[in-house]
Amino acid sequence: IDGDVDYSILFSNVTVEEGAVVKYSIVMPGTTIKKGAVVEYAIVAENAVIEENAHVGESPEKIDNLDDWGVTVIGEKVTIGKGVGVKAKEMIAEDIKEVK
Repeated sequence: IDGDVDYSILFSNVTVEEGAVVKYSIVMPGTTIKKGAVVEYAIVAENAVIEENAHVGESPEKIDNLDDWGVTVIGEKVTIGKGVGVKAKEMIAEDIKEVK
């Protein structure tokens, strides 16, 4: 764990690279969160990869209508590409390629 982790549960064999941030989240075994990535208010399943500068989840304080807010879920073995943003309340079951 080289990044910043606050109010979160990380299972065994989780990698949080330098410059990554994890807040108010649950991260399952084998997941890698790469440098510059942010994971907040999310559940990330086993063996997922959150690539550099991706942003998963959103703080409820940033949502105008709280009916639009919820925990973000990333499925098992899913890769969230570089620079991708995954909004609050989304459930992702397939890889999302990087933003170019």
